[in-house]
Amino acid sequence: MTGDDLMVLADRLRWDRRRDPYRGRREYSQTARQVAEECARLVAEGSADLAVPMLRKAVDRITRALMYLDDSPGIIGDDLQELMDLYAKACAAALPNPVSLTGWLVKLECDGPGWPRVRLADFAPALGKRGIAEVERLVAERARVADPWTAGFAVRDLREQLAEVSGDVDRYVAVLAEHLTNAVQYQRIAEVLHAAGRRDEAIGWARRGVAANPGSPYTDRLRDLLVSMLLAADDTWVLCWSGGRSSAGIPPLPNTDR
Repeated sequence: MTGDDLMVLADRLRWDRRRDPYRGRREYSQTARQVAEECARLVAEGSADLAVPMLRKAVDRITRALMYLDDSPGIIGDDLQELMDLYAKACAAALPNPVSLTGWLVKLECDGPGWPRVRLADFAPALGKRGIAEVERLVAERARVADPWTAGFAVRDLREQLAEVSGDVDRYVAVLAEHLTNAVQYQRIAEVLHAAGRRDEAIGWARRGVAANPGSPYTDRLRDLLVSMLLAADDTWVLCWSGGRSSAGIPPLPNTDR
């Protein structure tokens, strides 16, 4: 397929907001998958530079289209995320201008409708130090003016991702700890500390999270993580079986505020 053929294919991803949102969805998904297949072939053949502009165009068009067409099954959303992931792979191979890529990623995350998922770790090879520094700068600017009810979540997500890709465990934990609203954040902190070999700290955070969120639907996963870490560490714990689900008695927490 030539470059002109790819352009024609990408043009088929336009969606007129006046169209019936329930008609043509299957054909639209098929077109998205065809774009993915052709671009994946280009990347595999060493022509990622040809795939990069096509993939960004496809991502932009599907992102807009999903605001007007019905995607209750989530099929087109999955197509979009596949194209986004492929775009990251193509960028890592072709190395487009990192400043331009950075601006697009931050705008998509902060001003977009909430899809596709922006994963900075996937784009880090293409961004390099210069691009990551530009993300830091743009996110700092956004943080100063962000409406907490609109862009606030996106800014926080990007700050957490920046801390993660930095490789600095303490920085990542500190950023995650700024928003301890549910058991998920405690679990993420415990997991990153455990992966870094800091078992005792991981167990401490998991204990705190279980105690702070006794009624959360997410606490079961955190409790399971805590139990597995304690068993691996050969700690003496009392496990009981209740209602077909395992649970653990949590010892009193140490005073961590001293």
